[in-house]
Amino acid sequence: MNTHNPQFTLRRVLDANAVFSATSGLFFLVAARPLAEFLGTTPLVMTILTIILFGYAALIAFNTSRPAISRGFALFTIIGDSAWVLGSILLLVLPLFDFTSDAKWAIGITAICVDMFATLQFLGMVYQASVWG
Repeated sequence: MNTHNPQFTLRRVLDANAVFSATSGLFFLVAARPLAEFLGTTPLVMTILTIILFGYAALIAFNTSRPAISRGFALFTIIGDSAWVLGSILLLVLPLFDFTSDAKWAIGITAICVDMFATLQFLGMVYQASVWG
């Protein structure tokens, strides 16, 4: 008898995403000025990103605290993370900002981490659907 809970797999990935988002938001809050200088932007942009990341982390944490994670919410997080990755790619490709080489690496590495969450969430959602129908 298989006692593995498919909700558990998706829940763990979403919990990790919430921790990553909250930690990133905290980093943006604490290091707003030096990070803004590093990226070639203003501290206001860091504050906006902080609010977005804290809100996203809270939304994920709230939904993972519920008894069941809906397919719609899982899809929402996949789309949200994918939008972050697409936005990062556009920032790197389009000549909107004059990022330093180090800043481009930081944006790219962060996008890869976020893409890994989107992929793992997708796999968790597919696994959940295949086990529970």
